[in-house]
Amino acid sequence: MKQQIGVVGLGKFGRSCAIRLAQLGFEVLAVDDKQENVDSIKDDVALAAVVDSTDPDQLKAAGITNCDTVVLTIGAEIERSVLTAAVLKEIGIKHLVARSSSDLHGRLLLRIGADDVVFPEHDMAIRLANRLSLSSLYDFLESSPDYDILEVPIPKAAAGKTLRDLDYRARFEINVVGIRRGDEILVTLHSDDVLQPGDRLIILGSVAHLHRFANQTRS
Repeated sequence: MKQQIGVVGLGKFGRSCAIRLAQLGFEVLAVDDKQENVDSIKDDVALAAVVDSTDPDQLKAAGITNCDTVVLTIGAEIERSVLTAAVLKEIGIKHLVARSSSDLHGRLLLRIGADDVVFPEHDMAIRLANRLSLSSLYDFLESSPDYDILEVPIPKAAAGKTLRDLDYRARFEINVVGIRRGDEILVTLHSDDVLQPGDRLIILGSVAHLHRFANQTRS
């Protein structure tokens, strides 16, 4: 059974997110309060519906509570974004990822209960700086949409084990290129390096293999 993901808000960012998630094999429910936005995406996702995102009854009727994860992409309308986040958590959404347009907006979303907050403009600026300093790697990733770098928390069962013990390259066809430990990033890695609780892995591979790794090692 495919994992279901809801996308609330179908502006340029939300539409791109919803279409890419569908291409990656998720069953996507995309909702927006504007008919033209819904019409623009209805052929690309499993279900698209016109919904007032601040109305819990409309969200439930659309099927949003069946989604494992909901991505809230409303950015510019801060009041609507915050109200929608509150409603989504109130109706029982377990994993809410919300787009933020500012630090204050992000703090409000986290206080309401958003599990993850993303800052697209800030993140794109960081990526641009990284690309300029590491042009060959980032040119490769930009020109190869099937490959990416991902940072993930280590599975609970991995704490105390070495990279050799875990053998992620053979098991998942991914490469561990770094370990984030607190404020430090370790990039000179050895097979006998022992992972510690709280470590985060920086992994490189095809999107399909990264997706399989994240699903099968989720704590």
